[in-house]
Amino acid sequence: MPWGIVDDVAARLLDRRIVLLSGDVDAARATAAAAELLTLDAVGDGHVELRLGSCTGSIDASLALIDVMAVLGVPVHTTALGSVEGGPIGVLVAGSRRGITPHGRLRLREPDAVVAGSARDLERTLAERSSVRAAFLQHVSSRVGRPVSDVVDEWARTSTFEAIDAVALGYVDEVLAPSVT
Repeated sequence: MPWGIVDDVAARLLDRRIVLLSGDVDAARATAAAAELLTLDAVGDGHVELRLGSCTGSIDASLALIDVMAVLGVPVHTTALGSVEGGPIGVLVAGSRRGITPHGRLRLREPDAVVAGSARDLERTLAERSSVRAAFLQHVSSRVGRPVSDVVDEWARTSTFEAIDAVALGYVDEVLAPSVT
């Protein structure tokens, strides 16, 4: 696909106050999405739509994006398109209005972490990871309105939820009707 067409699509989405987040949500993708959200916040007062399309990613990058969403002066409506896995689920639940497409699914799974070094380095890294994980799961728990122990158990089982289950458990507010636009 020629880059001009890709740029045109991106510009049209921004004109409609839509930010698309897809693929592996690493620090670079989270930063780019945060920049788009901040720009849309600065240029208008209407809500912004953040669409998560078949994405997975780290908890760290997702927490950074969640922090940006928390300081915006406009509501962010989030939508899960396809499968959303790992850290981006925290981004999804951070939305002021949260939806999922009928065939969407959530996979509660943390990405694998690679650690190396001395025993002391490993111990320190694992303690830091544990702290970040606890903050993330506390965020998810507060947004879904259920005890953190329930959320911890769901993530420990690497649960996968279909759209209707995601609504029942509070991860999203509604299953969206199919759209023709």
